[in-house]
Amino acid sequence: MNKYNLFDNSTEQKNELFDDIDDIFSAANKDLEQTCTFTDDKEQKLLNSSNRKKTNKKIKKDISSSDVFDENENEYEQLKISTTTSVKKRVLTRDKVSYALLSKDVINKGEKLLSVGKNTSETVLTKLVVSLDLEEVGKISNNIEFTYFDKSVFDAVCSLLMIGNKAISLAMIARTMLGKKFPYHPNPELLNEIDESINKLERIKISIDMSEEFARFSQLKNEDVSKAVLSSRFFECRRFDTIVKGSQVNVIVFTQEPILLKYAKRRAQLSSVDNFLLDTPTKKTKNLITVQSYLLQRINMLKLNKNLPQCIMFDAIYELFDVTNLSIDTKKSLYSRIRKSIISILDYWKKENFLKEYEIEKQKGSYYKINIIF
Repeated sequence: MNKYNLFDNSTEQKNELFDDIDDIFSAANKDLEQTCTFTDDKEQKLLNSSNRKKTNKKIKKDISSSDVFDENENEYEQLKISTTTSVKKRVLTRDKVSYALLSKDVINKGEKLLSVGKNTSETVLTKLVVSLDLEEVGKISNNIEFTYFDKSVFDAVCSLLMIGNKAISLAMIARTMLGKKFPYHPNPELLNEIDESINKLERIKISIDMSEEFARFSQLKNEDVSKAVLSSRFFECRRFDTIVKGSQVNVIVFTQEPILLKYAKRRAQLSSVDNFLLDTPTKKTKNLITVQSYLLQRINMLKLNKNLPQCIMFDAIYELFDVTNLSIDTKKSLYSRIRKSIISILDYWKKENFLKEYEIEKQKGSYYKINIIF
């Protein structure tokens, strides 16, 4: 059986490790020295299938060509990573499943029906089931939800995978999340938070029944499939600790393409933005990375869908944080720091032409919303 069968329903697929460990040491070395990078043309070729309007035939072809886990190729030949591949384009999944996971009523809530039709009058339902062993994850994380910090980790991993990496270090993920390049070395606290996020995501099981999508959508319906179910853990990976030049480096080997990335590619629902946009002039704490990830996802969504209200609500940003046990003064201080960071981020994105302008609107003296102008 092909290890990367799109419709394999096993959540515990057996995956052989590499024939050799060259990739593990290659990933470890990426934390210590720079070799070379793909050209912009190479990377853009991998990403452009989800950013341009094509005929249905071309969409299907390009989705396959950009898949570094292509089922038609020898998977072991793809594992020969010999160069450092820096991320120039941040990959963003923009499908209904990814957005649903960011809500707080999905994990361990049974089957959720998602309307994935092309317009409100078209009823096409995809069934989503997400489960997590609370006792198991409770040992490693206080937060069982899929957060915008987790989404930033996930997007960084996808961005690294799509340019040819399968063995990835925590520092590579951190640099991609922050829009940094080697030799920038992330602080240990951030690396620990990324590690905790990946530990949690490894334990989340996802099942996506997309049978109706295959039956209805033109770029999929020509495949002879009566039932199409994607099912696996959020991340299927193995970990290795290795010593390189006297330093211990933890390397994560991804044995399968992440299920959400696979789904988004099948629906041609990927976007990309310049990764340097993440290198904003703010202190990159976990809270601010969370805010920046939310703003990036939201603004990208607004750019792609002009029918949406072109604004971001402050209350929606505040709801990203649990302030239940905070005093009134502490909560006010937190919100003040968040607003200052938002302004710094938006000013930087305006300077870099990610948006044309923004306006902060107040109601009764309180911060109400941010109007985004493209």
